[in-house]
Amino acid sequence: MRMNDVLRLYETASPLTRMFLKGRVLMSDLEFIEKQVPATGTIVDLGCGHGLFPNLLALRSAGRQVIGIDFSPEKIDLARKTAAGRANIHFIRADIADTDIPECDAITIVDFLYLLPRDEQQRVLAACRRKLKPGGLLVWKAQERRPRWKYAWTYLEEFVTTSAGITRGRRGRLTFMNREEAIDSLEAAGFKAGIVEMKSWRPYPDILYLGS
Repeated sequence: MRMNDVLRLYETASPLTRMFLKGRVLMSDLEFIEKQVPATGTIVDLGCGHGLFPNLLALRSAGRQVIGIDFSPEKIDLARKTAAGRANIHFIRADIADTDIPECDAITIVDFLYLLPRDEQQRVLAACRRKLKPGGLLVWKAQERRPRWKYAWTYLEEFVTTSAGITRGRRGRLTFMNREEAIDSLEAAGFKAGIVEMKSWRPYPDILYLGS
């Protein structure tokens, strides 16, 4: 199962949405992240958007029960349409900062947490720790603040998308952590923190944090 197979689930979406999703596939190494996620158990994806990554998780392994959560009713409606007829995936519309995360074996957060203020980020991480079963894993894909040119490009791109309403966030109030801050936040939430480097040609300072 490749990303092109996942994109075919969105053939009835608007041309603008399909273009956005193709860009996301090109610029985010979702297949690399998927390999870090357990192949079995209940997986919760926070800030799932249109459901692209949850669909990849569910299609790659029938042993996963995948739950995608996002605030946007339009994105969740589309995500639900892509999941029709499949028993191992469903989507919930809820505010990530306030929702009660279901108990699960793994939680994924992909390119989302920086949209929240720092105190809300910490609350989400603490909630993840509480809801993970013993031996559970948090897989958190983020961007750090080095190298500076990649960080500047990332900030500019996200400023544009939040200002245009493409991404839900507060204009000009994006909260990216450096890796030391992220590790401290994970440990403060009760995790043992690890790092998986994501070096690539992409113009983003991507990094993957693992919390166990």
